[in-house]
Amino acid sequence: MAGGGDTLRQIEEARIKYNDVFHFKNLYNMVHEYLIDEMWYGRDGPQDYPTSSHRDIETFYMERTMQKALHKGGKQYWIWWRLYKKPLYRYSGYFEYKLEIEFHGEYIQSVDIMHQGKKIKADKGELEIHLKGKIIRTDLGNKWKDHWLLKHFQDVYEKRILSQDLDKAEKDLWREMYRLQGVIKSYLNLRNFIPVPEPFHPAQYGMEEIQ
Repeated sequence: MAGGGDTLRQIEEARIKYNDVFHFKNLYNMVHEYLIDEMWYGRDGPQDYPTSSHRDIETFYMERTMQKALHKGGKQYWIWWRLYKKPLYRYSGYFEYKLEIEFHGEYIQSVDIMHQGKKIKADKGELEIHLKGKIIRTDLGNKWKDHWLLKHFQDVYEKRILSQDLDKAEKDLWREMYRLQGVIKSYLNLRNFIPVPEPFHPAQYGMEEIQ
């Protein structure tokens, strides 16, 4: 699974907006574990699963602490994930799914709350999560445009032969995105502060340092 390039279909973006008390690290780990279970991987695809299957999903991580003044204070986060998945269709060697997830946190501050009779640390602030889905050509699909013969048939191949599979794949990817959106919304609306069990494989992504 190489993460080829050119977009064949694009799914309407799904968003989650939240402004209340939550636990950022637990949410982050929950989404990460969910994606492993759903067989989403980084650009290099599954390796010695589960040890390093997700070591390359995080392409950008930025954390900044803002002092209270004109700004509300707290921390800002920008986290970008890029994941790929192989669909199960006749011509799936030609295309694959790409999922872009972007976390953006504003005014995130640590707070103490009472949960089930215990005082625990949590976070409070504004969180927005963007989910963007695409069907893209694999490296194999991209090679057609440079092939002396295949480049003359690529447009016909995609519009006539691949069309049915792409229609089905588009619906499947839409369902996957909105299922993930529902999982995240349910998690936040339940204000789930219970720690997600530590993953079997060692943490290798940005949030591991956040306490």
